[in-house]
This record gives sequence, C-alpha cells and structure tokens, in this order.
Amino acid sequence: MTSPRRVSPAEQERLLALGGRTAAVLREAGFRVIAEPDLTGLSDEGGAAIDVDLFQGGGGVYVNWLMNVAWQEEVHRHLTAGEFEHPRVRQLTAAHAAVRAALTAVLSAAGLTVVPSKDDMRPLELQVVG
Repeated sequence: MTSPRRVSPAEQERLLALGGRTAAVLREAGFRVIAEPDLTGLSDEGGAAIDVDLFQGGGGVYVNWLMNVAWQEEVHRHLTAGEFEHPRVRQLTAAHAAVRAALTAVLSAAGLTVVPSKDDMRPLELQVVG
C-alpha cells in the first residue's frame, strides 16, 4: 500500500492561495465560511466549508454548503428510513441547490472559475479551479 503524496510545493502554494481567495470572496459577500470543517463534515450552524486538498489525485479547492447540524441529522434519519420525499428532505435539497447556485454566482463574478466536483467522494461540492 502506498501513502498519499502531496502535490508539488508550488502547487500547494497555489492551492492555498486560491483557498484563501475563495474564503475572502465568500466572507465579503456575507457567507459564513468554515475554513477547516471538522472530520464529521458537520457544523452546528452550517456555512460554506472550504477544503484545500493538497494530495495528488484529488488536489484542489472544494466548497461545500453545510446546513445546520440538527437539520442534517433529521434529514439523514428520513433518508435512512427510505422517506426520500419527506418535506424536510425536499426542503434541504432545494436549499442546497439554491445556495450552490449562489456560491457559484458570487465566486464567478469575482473572476474565479467554479465547476461541479468530478470527485465521486464529493458529489455535491463545487471545485474552484482558478
């Protein structure tokens, strides 16, 4: 088994700067930014979680919108029970789609290029590529 390898030092510097710029743009627009989300991926209050991945194969700047943790847990219970059309599930899905569109618009207007993540481990995230 091989260990994950970091991208080059120059690429690390570029990605960290891009992550910082992404956070600054979102904060200026009034979004709550979580620069280092905890390992569970949850935040009590929610916000724009920015992850700067410095490893080869997945390296990049990713933005995910996290809802309030109680809401996320409620929706998880409904999904686990097979209640895919529950109103709270539909509401969270609609809110997430609307905020992703807003995040994309704000970052794009600031001159950043934003694309849907192609990483199957980050299916609902946005990737800021430059």
